[in-house]
Amino acid sequence: MKILVLSDGIRGNLNQSLGIAERIEGSERIKTIEPEYRGPIYRLTGGRKGRYKFLAKICALLYPLLIPKLTNFYLKMILTSSSYRKLFDHSADFVISAGSTMAPLNLLLGRIYKAKKIVCMNPPILGTRYFDLAIIPEHDYKRIRFLKKPKNLFITIGAPNRINLKALKEEAERLNKRIQCQSKVKIGILLGGDDQNYHISKEWIKVFLEEMKKFTEKVNGDILLTTSRRTLPEVEKACKEMLSSWMRCKLSVIANETGENPVRGMLGLCSIIFTTEDSIAMSSETASSPATTIVIKVERKNKRHLVFDETFKNLSQDGYLHLISLRELPNLSKIALQLLSQPTKILNETEKAAEAVRKLMR
Repeated sequence: MKILVLSDGIRGNLNQSLGIAERIEGSERIKTIEPEYRGPIYRLTGGRKGRYKFLAKICALLYPLLIPKLTNFYLKMILTSSSYRKLFDHSADFVISAGSTMAPLNLLLGRIYKAKKIVCMNPPILGTRYFDLAIIPEHDYKRIRFLKKPKNLFITIGAPNRINLKALKEEAERLNKRIQCQSKVKIGILLGGDDQNYHISKEWIKVFLEEMKKFTEKVNGDILLTTSRRTLPEVEKACKEMLSSWMRCKLSVIANETGENPVRGMLGLCSIIFTTEDSIAMSSETASSPATTIVIKVERKNKRHLVFDETFKNLSQDGYLHLISLRELPNLSKIALQLLSQPTKILNETEKAAEAVRKLMR
């Protein structure tokens, strides 16, 4: 079974596609390619990061009008020469992608290879109707208005990911060999950052880390922390000031200063993980691990209700994570002490999504 995974260069999107591909039986032959469109770029509005090619959007707009017999010609026109050659050196039974920029290519290559076309998330403009299967997180599905749920949709709680217990164990062993953390209670912190909805301030991080220090002392544990690319410089600075000389901090990774990504090692090594609510993908990965998962609410840039709020509420009610409000933050050390003895269930949405893909071949 040959699987082609199309990457847009965004790690979170790639992890969704690869997570599903790696769970499909007989999927040892997975090829990942990051195609490059020709032409100029544009940036997203609302403070969102990213540089995107105009041709990706134009291709999505024009796809319903494209003549199938000219598919090869279209691909030559929109892709760089090297990307075109790479894609035509392969064949595939499945084409899998996540994100809007790869969605038109997914459909066009599906025609060329006569492959099943799988998309993760709802691609704007194109929508889901042209794909054999659309794997849509619940928060995306609630944004789409359907009179009746289409048969090609598979709805997940949270986002698919590459977390599996065997890989986590191996990553944990490698990480612990390096940091030599001997304590029984290892506490992980996955710190996110700002986007168009969420804000993590210097004041917030100081209260949070003070509570983490108290909790760590109470359980005689050690802390392992990593930030994200979206973490603000003043928040990174506060983390360094509060943790760099503290003996109980065994790992502190500032993502904007290094290429190191210790997340999977932390998920396998730590018995309890604290993650911020600004990333549903990060929270889904944590909930897919054996660690007790605690999601911390952060500040908002506006007061509107977000679809993610409902997802977190459902994950909490179903026992996959514990949710801590802003109001509870000053008492986090006491709350965490109680939650440590209440393990969360392991989220297994990626396997369910892979099974939905397998059914396409039956």
